Amino acid sequence: MSWFLAVIRRLEGITYWVIEDPTEIHDFINNEVHKEWEEDVKFEGREPDGDLWLKVLSKYKWQLAVTEIDKVKLNPSIMNLVDHRRGYVFTDELAKRSDELRICIEKYRVVIWPIIIRKEDFTLMDGYCRYTSLKNMGVKRIYAYVGTLIRHF
Repeated sequence: MSWFLAVIRRLEGITYWVIEDPTEIHDFINNEVHKEWEEDVKFEGREPDGDLWLKVLSKYKWQLAVTEIDKVKLNPSIMNLVDHRRGYVFTDELAKRSDELRICIEKYRVVIWPIIIRKEDFTLMDGYCRYTSLKNMGVKRIYAYVGTLIRHF
């Protein structure tokens, strides 16, 4: 397991673990979060080697930012994910998990990580449960790791 220098920050009454250094954010996303995304792709029945997002991930430059929650766009392919064979409906699971997280945040003051957003279209790439919980709590501004695709010409 990799270790990253994370600090505690509060915003609108919510406590976050945040990594401030862009290089450490890049390493965190490309190592720790990347593993989770590979498992998600496999769960969907796809091969990680063929996933465009995973292929370009290392070409993103990341920064910590405070963003308006209403600017964040949800990915329809994730929101509409249904696996009839397993009886899995993403939105149903999301509703359950986000309710549980909301209770943990409100009752136990659990510390959460920033969401992950693609800057070019402000699409949420990771943190659907955190996003939904905070949105349902009426939070207006959230911490996010915002990624910009670096194009080399």
